[in-house]
Amino acid sequence: MQTVTFWGATTCYALATGFFFVALVFGKKWGGRWGRVGAMAGLLPHAAALGLRWAEVGHGPYSSRYEVISGNAFVLVAIYLAVTLVYRQLRPVGAFVMPVTFLLMGWAVSSFGVKGEVPIIFKSYWLLLHIGFAKAFGASLIIAAGCAVARLIKSPAPGRLANLPEVERLDLYAYQFLMISFLFLGVMIIAGSLWAHQSWGRYWGWDPIETSSLATWLAFGIILHFRVLHRWSGRRMAWLTCVAFAFGMATLYVVALVVPTIHNSYLVGK
Repeated sequence: MQTVTFWGATTCYALATGFFFVALVFGKKWGGRWGRVGAMAGLLPHAAALGLRWAEVGHGPYSSRYEVISGNAFVLVAIYLAVTLVYRQLRPVGAFVMPVTFLLMGWAVSSFGVKGEVPIIFKSYWLLLHIGFAKAFGASLIIAAGCAVARLIKSPAPGRLANLPEVERLDLYAYQFLMISFLFLGVMIIAGSLWAHQSWGRYWGWDPIETSSLATWLAFGIILHFRVLHRWSGRRMAWLTCVAFAFGMATLYVVALVVPTIHNSYLVGK
């Protein structure tokens, strides 16, 4: 049943991606509507797949690579849908969000069958906060990058891709979601530090993921400094948002999952 629900969600996300591409390229509003329907339809079996895995292994989505990446994809879609209930102009950005979701699902399935027990140190309130804010950080950063890329595509000819918001609005959204991701990352680091003290008796050990997270947070701070204090905007700010995206994805998906660290020494199927 878990396999059926996972592939049902993946199929819905693939269809949503196709519909959003139709809306983006051909300006068909029905494509955007059906894209959101596909995303919402995928979220239900996706939640079921994660819930079934949770019931099977007895812990949340943070032990195997499949659980981590699938959980990240779920949070990304959930946050996108929640945000676009309020900010309707952001709905066409699904053309950038849903392909990333589909790719994450494809990566996650590569370790679908890997399962494992988690050590006692994973049973911590601070760990739940740490993981939750890490997933929210990744989701908000992807939305920020989607807005920045949309702005770069649209800016040479503002009339191009009329389904997207105007460039000024995309610029503002990219900044706002980058700021949110910066705050989420800060809370993630603090919660992780408190979990580290609880688990290993120290707040900070310059582990690669700790160092990478701090470097990413500082890079975000510098980029936001140029935006807030020096009033940078437009194409150069969009490119800097893409740089921030690269930093964030390297921290979440390269250092956290690939580079040997004390964090992922417990990760099954890394």
